[in-house]
Amino acid sequence: MLKTMPRTPDRLFETVANYTYDWESWMSPDGRPLWINPAVERITGVGVNECLVMPGYPLPLIAPEDRAAMAAQLATAAAGGSANDVEFRIQRRDGAPCWGAMSWQPLYDAEGRPLGFRTSVRDITRRKEAEEAQEAARRAAEQANLAKSKFLAAASHDLRQPIQAAGLFVAALRRRATEAGTQELVEQIGLCLASTQELLDALLDISRLDAQVLKVERGSVALGDLFERLDAEFGRRAAEKGLELRLVGTSLFVASDPVLLYRILQNFTANAVRYTPSGRVLIGARRRGDIVRIEVADSGIGIAPEQVPLIFQEFTQLGNPERDRSKGLGLGLAIVDRLARLLGVAVGVRSQPGQGATFWVEVPLAEGAPLPVAAVEAPGPRLAGRRIALLDDEGVVLAALRAFLVGEGAAVVAAETPEGLLAALAEEPPPEVLVVDYRLRGGVTGAAAVRRLQAALGRPVPALLLTGDTEPRRLAEAQASGLGLLHKPVDPRALLKALADVLG
Repeated sequence: MLKTMPRTPDRLFETVANYTYDWESWMSPDGRPLWINPAVERITGVGVNECLVMPGYPLPLIAPEDRAAMAAQLATAAAGGSANDVEFRIQRRDGAPCWGAMSWQPLYDAEGRPLGFRTSVRDITRRKEAEEAQEAARRAAEQANLAKSKFLAAASHDLRQPIQAAGLFVAALRRRATEAGTQELVEQIGLCLASTQELLDALLDISRLDAQVLKVERGSVALGDLFERLDAEFGRRAAEKGLELRLVGTSLFVASDPVLLYRILQNFTANAVRYTPSGRVLIGARRRGDIVRIEVADSGIGIAPEQVPLIFQEFTQLGNPERDRSKGLGLGLAIVDRLARLLGVAVGVRSQPGQGATFWVEVPLAEGAPLPVAAVEAPGPRLAGRRIALLDDEGVVLAALRAFLVGEGAAVVAAETPEGLLAALAEEPPPEVLVVDYRLRGGVTGAAAVRRLQAALGRPVPALLLTGDTEPRRLAEAQASGLGLLHKPVDPRALLKALADVLG
């Protein structure tokens, strides 16, 4: 033990203190080092004797960027305070990166007189390196996820444009086809487009959830109404496969958003019908205190325990290596996972291979009158004589929109630029509604184009935006515009309904 110590500790304390792994110091009440153990050299590269005569010890052993903060901390130690695991960077003699975590406590003699304070520094370099590696991995994963989202958004946008045009051309052609053979071809084309649109709609759902543009409208929801919709949507499909679709009647009400909760049950039921080759699908609900568990159980192929964590990820399909489109897209449960987080509810699954699966969602119990469940809307009235102005920089989409709306009896003026549309409108009666693509040339948004057109026309003409974007940021921007928004490829009936609503 060094002779500068004011008193001699007993031999047991000396042995323990000198050979402890952490860097230990005994500081006098005025902040001078009285004793330092040999671990200081292992951690800092500076020996004990050098430290004992070091001005301002231990501050020169602390990295400059942390020195002021640690000086303030050590002042509280000299005043009788204590602390644990205060992290700082160490200034090693060899310059190697090093982190420490310091703790300190006051020391008193047997009569309670202050002897100064003790500091203990633990080397946490490996822990900090692990944390930094974990943070770097997290940032890399975020960047990869962002890159994936941007790719999907760009691919989805570029695919939606020609599919939008093809869908509208098919709708226009369906009105003109008279021969049975031609009608059959038109219907087959329509089925192919519907299959592609299913994928794009699923990607759009993912993007809208990631963009947080879906609004939750909570209320008291009658589960019986949701079950009736499930029966209407999936009963015939199940019967065609020889399955029994059984829904257990319930009078329970839950507190949730009826549309978003239905989407969860819709995806559960679609998977159950798709992956059950024979037997039945059972849908029911049970109350557990203030919670209602809604279950969709099937007698299908089941899921291995090690695969359960994977099924809520995008594009995960078990038992479908050939990517058979009839077996789904692998997006339904990823949408369920996002919807559950948005609603703040728990979802899960119980399953064993060959013994079917039971998917469930737990929702708070509610009392009172239910919110209405959205029903399928009938197409809007014909547009005979209504004046519509179209703006889209994709020529084929513009031609398809024009052909479809003219076929519905509308008087249409169309152009690919705001300047061209204003020039065309100069010779026509003013339009009753504007239909504008959201992403235009030169980085111009549809919302900005609508404002410019309204200003030039001298009145706030009602407007609808069409967008093929699925990038979350762009979806949020379009949603914030306050204008009506339809997503490409727009179903012709949905477009007619939206126009009828705008036109009153």
